[in-house]
Amino acid sequence: MQKIDKTDTLETILTRGKFEVDYYQREYRWGRKQIEQMLMDFYDTFRQYYDPTNHGAPSEVQGYGYYYMGSIICTSENTRKIIDGQQRLTSLSLLLIYLRNLQNQLTEVPYLPVKIDDLIYKDNYGTMSFNLDVPERNDCMQALWDQNRAYTSENESNKNLLARYSDIEELFPDDLKGEALPYFIYWLKGKVLLLEIDTPSEDEAHTIFLTMNDRGLSLNSAEMLKAYIIQQVDEADRDSVNKVWQQNITRIKNAFDSQTSGVIKAEDVDFISAWLRAKYANSIRETKKGAEDRDFELLGEKFHNWVRLNARTEMQLTQPKQYKELVTIEMSLMTSLYLRIKAYSDKLTLGYEAVFYNAHRDITYQNYFILASVRVDDSPEVVDQKIKLVSTFIDIFASTRIFNYKKVNWNSNKSLLFRVLCQIRNQDAKTIGIKLFSTLQRMNEKLDAIKDFELNQFTGRYMLHMLARLTDYVNVQMGRASQFATYVDRNPKTSYDIEHILPNDYASYKDMFNDEEDFDNNRRKFGNLILLTSDHNRSYQAMPYEQKVVQYAGDNIMAQSLYNGTYQNNPQFLRLAGMYGFKPYDRFDKTAIRDRLQVYTQLAKAIWDSTQIKELAGGWDDETEIAIQSGSARRFTVEYGSGRSWEDARKYGFVSASGEGGTLLSNINEGDIVFCHIAGVGFVGIGVCTACETSASDFTVLEDAARKNILDCEWINSSAKAVIDPSNEYFVGVRWLRTVSADEGYWEKGMTSIPMVAYMMTDESTHNKVLKHFNISLE
Repeated sequence: MQKIDKTDTLETILTRGKFEVDYYQREYRWGRKQIEQMLMDFYDTFRQYYDPTNHGAPSEVQGYGYYYMGSIICTSENTRKIIDGQQRLTSLSLLLIYLRNLQNQLTEVPYLPVKIDDLIYKDNYGTMSFNLDVPERNDCMQALWDQNRAYTSENESNKNLLARYSDIEELFPDDLKGEALPYFIYWLKGKVLLLEIDTPSEDEAHTIFLTMNDRGLSLNSAEMLKAYIIQQVDEADRDSVNKVWQQNITRIKNAFDSQTSGVIKAEDVDFISAWLRAKYANSIRETKKGAEDRDFELLGEKFHNWVRLNARTEMQLTQPKQYKELVTIEMSLMTSLYLRIKAYSDKLTLGYEAVFYNAHRDITYQNYFILASVRVDDSPEVVDQKIKLVSTFIDIFASTRIFNYKKVNWNSNKSLLFRVLCQIRNQDAKTIGIKLFSTLQRMNEKLDAIKDFELNQFTGRYMLHMLARLTDYVNVQMGRASQFATYVDRNPKTSYDIEHILPNDYASYKDMFNDEEDFDNNRRKFGNLILLTSDHNRSYQAMPYEQKVVQYAGDNIMAQSLYNGTYQNNPQFLRLAGMYGFKPYDRFDKTAIRDRLQVYTQLAKAIWDSTQIKELAGGWDDETEIAIQSGSARRFTVEYGSGRSWEDARKYGFVSASGEGGTLLSNINEGDIVFCHIAGVGFVGIGVCTACETSASDFTVLEDAARKNILDCEWINSSAKAVIDPSNEYFVGVRWLRTVSADEGYWEKGMTSIPMVAYMMTDESTHNKVLKHFNISLE
């Protein structure tokens, strides 16, 4: 967009002078949702102009387009009092502090650092004075500036400032943290616009504020959409449709008591946007220069425009009756479902725990997934089943990524998540299960990454949750009631903290470690952490392990499991101890931490086991899976032979080939169907690709329930393994559906093969014959 007349850039606004916030509106109340939306808007607008593959110098930013962020109302004094706009200015200040700190962490990035300190503070005779001057917040802002992570506060606004800064750390796009960063910062301070309305007095500022917000208030998108839909309904039905619409919106608004957008409650807008995105968005904006908004973006806060343009084509609304049913049937169902999700998000509910787990980690896109999955003709039992299926998938997906230090927010995963969203929309439970299970199977991230999981800046916001999940799982398996909600409750009177089992006392434990760095590294590891009530955590901090392990006997089961006495006359726990490898420790050292890591890993694999999806969907056979997946799967013939071991390919699930820097196997994607052919023998197997082409040194399989490198496994044909060149052999993982031995290969006259490593056929008659021979149906 071009610059709007009378507006000023963020740099001009913030460097012009100081701002104060009146005492009666000093609370900072933006939530994670508003921070995420702000960052997404900035990112999407910036990426319309910045080309990561073709840029010269930051001077190019002068030609980039603007982003208008709205107006602020303040007095025209030297120190301006903000009457409206402090939420945005506070959030922008947090972002600027984050960008300042991020720049200091990066080295060797051209054009950094970009000068932004004067947007954040003024030098007042050697004293730091923040441009947004709120005395109650200054200590907190200073702590964020200094990156003092030990800072805490009981002040409501300060707590929220810390939480929102943490959100910015998590949600800020990774691809802006390199060469793009100086360009983005120059764009932010020079191209983000605000309209500053200055008034001679506070009274006049308030008058303008009230006039803009109370008098002649324009309709929001929800109200404009209602007007359009009712206009399309038969006149005789308009009153009844309007009544149903109002009842639905009233239910939504009554269930939410927080302001979600500016000063006007917008729960109705949020709900309708989520509903329409879930049900009707078929496209999403690409992340490249010049990319335009697509369905998903256009169905944001201005969804009424999209519906007007697409009601007949994308929504198939051509008759008045269909518009009526959109409100009376579909909207009513989506309203009830949306409120169920909120109820399960607010309170841990038996059978729907995953919804609560996801909400606790602010994973809001489960709304989209659940709304997308449910059909208007689903029975109540099927609706229940789909809620459990989708929420369990999101829990496993997010948890696995967290253990691998990967972000779980929508913007970082939107390409994958949107594709899956479209795949499960209005499908039956079995199809949804297969699509979700397949997505989890194809993830590059695995739970084995727990071996490297530790308490640090990234994991800090998740560690309490993860420890609570492990602890609660053991409780429930022992027949006890769930305590998860108690473990994660931040009420000061009942709260739990993360306890380092190994005390912070290097001098007393130095004989167990190489040096102090080794000691510190091990203290951070997942296996050295448990949960304790806050009062116990504080009282045990200076206590040697040998003393506090006795005290652990009176705490939760994960703490108790370190103590010898727990293993006496405790049959419910002893059963689990044998399953997962729990044992007591008189001395806690590196070996003990590694042992506990193994225990935690086994617990995690039980908690976040993807086969839960299959069970919740009612199970399926291989033929059903192939039939459902075949709509998007491609068929590849892989020529196997040349001294390779088919027996071991069957046993471990792979095909392989040699080649400098890769092979034609690289064309096969996860989910594609593999037809294995041996020249002179025939077709010997049909399977589904589970892992894309991987070098021999990185390809792992399961052997005796342990994951090993393929070349470390015991092969049936050891001579075939011996001749493999690890630097020149590549593997593709395959889950075989049907296989036969090499002397039982299938071939008949009229079939076709080509002497290539991997290829697709234009004529599918050969593959169809193989499928029929092996009794596999893709129908």
